[in-house]
Amino acid sequence: MATSRTRGEPTLTPSSRRASAAAAAAAGGAGTSEPKPISDEQLRAMVEGSGAATTAGPTLMPPGTGAAEIPAAVTGTWRSGLTVSAMWSINETRNAWMHVTGLGWRRLYNGRDGSFMALVALAGQARQTGRQIAFREEADGMVYEIYLW
Repeated sequence: MATSRTRGEPTLTPSSRRASAAAAAAAGGAGTSEPKPISDEQLRAMVEGSGAATTAGPTLMPPGTGAAEIPAAVTGTWRSGLTVSAMWSINETRNAWMHVTGLGWRRLYNGRDGSFMALVALAGQARQTGRQIAFREEADGMVYEIYLW
């Protein structure tokens, strides 16, 4: 017996890219896309017109973070005195990046929802206010800690 279609039923199937992204999200995996490199001109064009950074807040950096790079453990590197110039994310599970002036794109740790959201919030606040950050980057290229002053 043939089945008839009822009104309002979907007629299109998702594209293979959407289907694979949905399957990855359902499996609990994090997204795999990454941002495209941007030139200084493109970055300048994106930033122009944004409000001036506020001057309120702490004026001292934490002890031991005065250098541009401070080696931490065998695999981690602390970087400080840098600013976030752009943010990038996509509709995938826990996939966001920050563009650090002078370093390029850095992926934010995506292992747990809570830590991912905290890192995105800190990087976004740093981008919005223009304040300097200190962050720890591991050998896998991901940022695991951010301190915003």
